Amino acid sequence: MVDELWNLRAVVTQPEEDFGKALAHVLSPSQPLQSEEFLRGREEQLDGIRKALYAPGRHVFIHGFRGVGKSSLAQTAAFSLPSAHSDPIILGCDNSNSFTRIIRDLFEEVMSRSPLVEKTIKEGGAGLNLGWLTGSAKVSTQEGKAPEPSSINEAVRLVSFLCEKYSEQLVVVIDEFDQIRDKVEQENFANFIKQLSDKRVPARFIFCGIGETVDAIMSAHGSADRYFHTVSLDRLGWDARIEIVWVAAQRLGIEIDHTTAYRIAKISDGFPHYVHLIAEKLFWRVFEAQNGGRVTGELFEAAMGDASDAMEMKLKAPYDLATRKYSNDNQYILFAVADGHELQRRSTDIFGSYVRITNALGIEALDRAKFNTRMNSLKQPSAGAILSANRTGWYEFTEKVIRGYVRLRAEQARVQLEVDHPTAKRKLGWKGEQDA
Repeated sequence: MVDELWNLRAVVTQPEEDFGKALAHVLSPSQPLQSEEFLRGREEQLDGIRKALYAPGRHVFIHGFRGVGKSSLAQTAAFSLPSAHSDPIILGCDNSNSFTRIIRDLFEEVMSRSPLVEKTIKEGGAGLNLGWLTGSAKVSTQEGKAPEPSSINEAVRLVSFLCEKYSEQLVVVIDEFDQIRDKVEQENFANFIKQLSDKRVPARFIFCGIGETVDAIMSAHGSADRYFHTVSLDRLGWDARIEIVWVAAQRLGIEIDHTTAYRIAKISDGFPHYVHLIAEKLFWRVFEAQNGGRVTGELFEAAMGDASDAMEMKLKAPYDLATRKYSNDNQYILFAVADGHELQRRSTDIFGSYVRITNALGIEALDRAKFNTRMNSLKQPSAGAILSANRTGWYEFTEKVIRGYVRLRAEQARVQLEVDHPTAKRKLGWKGEQDA
């Protein structure tokens, strides 16, 4: 039904269910993308992953700030590999996971997909060569409870078996790898990848984690770097942000102006989740307005409120905690930290932004001493530790993705922040802040 809707001139005039399906097809704020058609601004990285995986024995590690789209890139890459004969296996980590448990989860996922694998396991077919699947372990497998391998060698033999019986080119995505913090477990994964490559097992693993995690796994084994193609993912560029909005609007038959597209790009702070979420809320408002599919300033403002209300508690909670006491003072300080394009800013520059913001609002600013005290308080657990700082007076948001949420709250408060790219106006050809 969704594909048929693209032939219509205005999906926005269709029944709610049809519009909702079409909207979910072009925007995905709640789950990773899996199709190149809607992955914007990552063409170079996607091409690099494809080329890297032509080399036998190579795997991928995608790292970057939370919310920059690591999962979308990983899953899109996994689904787009031309030599893959079956859908990739997607596994997530939490802080209770271990190496053997992840391998067990991989085993169970394939068992649930492939009757052949399940039949071979239960019957103990010829060539199984999985030593720990005997006796009581085999019985537990028959009951649907897969055992964990007892060694890295057993895990390698299991994956080799899955390549033989399930998919010759098995592709596995391991997401949120940074949740595994134990150094021994990280070393197990590093050794496992080395053994897969050395023994010419054709499976390919794509890991996702924050920057510190890739350093940990590379240091866990002296030669780990030769087995990985690493991708450092940054926030989306301006063109990609605006393209997400424009393409979605075009597909839905919605008329959107340059100012609104630019505002969404600016407020999103380069995090794809925000671009998708704000656009989704805006387009629902346009649909409900039944005004012929035209974005208006009033609908945009209403959508900003919808997006703020919908933010996951992980983002709202630190902000609400930080602004619970001295709410106005602290929120203006946070707006100042999020001002401009730098992720990390000097306290002197933040104070300059704070004075500009309070002057524009006609509000009396704190003096520098009180400002510094409040800034330091925002590093404390009582304020959600929303800010971090080094000894030389440079501050940043502890979770980088919160910065985009703060910029959204500033937009709601009618506080105009500087663009988050030093050449944004010149590159995009906007007339000036008065148009944004």
